[in-house]
Amino acid sequence: MALQNRLELKGKSETYLINPTDSASILKPNGEICSTYIGLSMELGRKVVVKRYHPWVNSSPAYSWRIHREVEATAACSGLNSELILFDGIYHLVTDYVDGLSFKDLTRWRYHRKLNTSDLITLSIKALSALDQVHRAGFIHCDIKPSNIIVAFSNPKRIVEGDVKIIDFGMARKPAEPHRLGEKELPFALIYSAPEQVLNLWELIDFHTDIYSMAVTLWQLFARVEPWQTGNPLKTIHVQLTQNLPKSNRVPDDLMAILSKATSKIQLPKPPHFYTHSQLVNTERQAIVNRYNNVSQMVRDFERLKVG
Repeated sequence: MALQNRLELKGKSETYLINPTDSASILKPNGEICSTYIGLSMELGRKVVVKRYHPWVNSSPAYSWRIHREVEATAACSGLNSELILFDGIYHLVTDYVDGLSFKDLTRWRYHRKLNTSDLITLSIKALSALDQVHRAGFIHCDIKPSNIIVAFSNPKRIVEGDVKIIDFGMARKPAEPHRLGEKELPFALIYSAPEQVLNLWELIDFHTDIYSMAVTLWQLFARVEPWQTGNPLKTIHVQLTQNLPKSNRVPDDLMAILSKATSKIQLPKPPHFYTHSQLVNTERQAIVNRYNNVSQMVRDFERLKVG
């Protein structure tokens, strides 16, 4: 790491180095509330991930609570070490670096060609098991997507033997958690978030919300493409709310049945703004009862695929 412009973040037992001007260290510049970097422990020489929150976040109750929630959820759900450091008036969240490939990476042909259907089912079960760990800790991740699921492995020829971890708990919530001070709308991810999250129905956020997002993610793992491609965010939101997962010759019919159950949704006769909040809640509940109640139910169906 270049010495010029580096920052030294003093944690409880280690000092971490980042260089915000070094392009090789930048994982994600100028995100909604933070920029993300690869850092280094001075004492141990190990890599870490550092989220450097924008200075205005400190004075925004709607966002500052999310920082502390992420620290709490990361510690409880992931098994990764993390700590929050205030440096020069700016919060920095330091978390263990997970070296591996994301599910998004695995959709590339160079990796995907090494994985057969049985391998993909095995990785799917491991991802579901990681999600079950999150839920057993009492959290809803709320940002399950291919880039947030990492396979850590030692042998590139045996990716399927790797450990699967879920990362980035920046949108984590508790089940049916009300809006916090200053918070008006739930954050959500294009393509992957469930309708109740997109429609800001906080009282419906529960385990089935993550299961929905995981099903969309797993569809993409098998199909190797995003399910809904529009090129326009507003149109993407529309199809996200109204269209079922499409058929793909890379997604077997028995697997498609599982993913369709997990992503059950109601077709609204009119656009959402024509309905009151209560009407949307009652309508979406009709779809949710058709989904899996918990991860274990979905895992059992995946295991039947593997046996078959």
